[in-house]
This record gives sequence, structure tokens and C-alpha cells, in this order.
Amino acid sequence: MTQDSEDELEEQLIIGLDNMLLMLMRFTKKQVLAESIHNTVLTPPQFGLLWCLNCAGTLTMTELADKLDLSHGAATGLVDRLEKLDLIIRQRSEDDRRVVSVVLSQSGQQLIERVNTKRHQILRTMLQDLTPQERQTLLKIDMILKDKLHPHV
Repeated sequence: MTQDSEDELEEQLIIGLDNMLLMLMRFTKKQVLAESIHNTVLTPPQFGLLWCLNCAGTLTMTELADKLDLSHGAATGLVDRLEKLDLIIRQRSEDDRRVVSVVLSQSGQQLIERVNTKRHQILRTMLQDLTPQERQTLLKIDMILKDKLHPHV
């Protein structure tokens, strides 16, 4: 393979991966926006905060802001809105009242489960037509991409 053809292949891969990642983001955004709580549409940043708590459990406000790459003020605004929707619970530390932790409420956990279930049903339908070999290839690509993306997220 010549250097030109290797460069062209690399460029096609970059464009293809970029498009795939953007499509996955739009797919997830569409699933999130389909949910509403008390006639309020949940925004992707709000869902991102809920997802972060779902993965990490209880986090302090500082930890949450750091994990979401937000200022403390922006994180506080998101937490305020999600608390009003009864999706999260704020907890003050008994040792240090200045420390506030955040955890998913039962409603927040149910919302995450509902969105995941719907998204997984769609993905299951997409995978039905794949051969076992295509599934193995896709699984290998998934592992490679996660391994390569991990240091960047």
C-alpha cells in the first residue's frame, strides 16, 4: 500500500468515525428528549448529570462539576433544576455542612432505566440482521474504540 493510499484510508476512517460518533450523540439526544417529567423536557446536559450520578453513585458538588467539566455555578444550576423535578437529592455532610453531595432519587433511577431500556430495544433491533461474524467484528471494534477514547474522556 502506498503512502497516498494509506493517507486516504486514514482520512476515510477519521470521517467515518466522526460521523458515527455524531450519529450516536444525536441518537442518544433523541432518546433523552423523548422523555418528559411533569411536562418538562429533559435536556441532554441534565441527562448527562443523571448518567454521571448513575455511574458514580453519590458525588459532592465539586466532584460532579469536575466530572462534567462544568463550573461549580453551572453544575449548581443543573442540580437545582433536577432537584425541582425530583430526580436527584441533595445531602449535606453531617461532618462539614459546607459539603453538599448529590445522589439520584428513585425517580431519577427509574428515568435512567426507562431511557436505557428504550435505547437498548432500538439497538437490539438494529443488531438482529447481523451475522455472528459481523457481531464479533463490531464487538472488537467497540473494544478498540473504547480503549483508544478512554484517555480523552
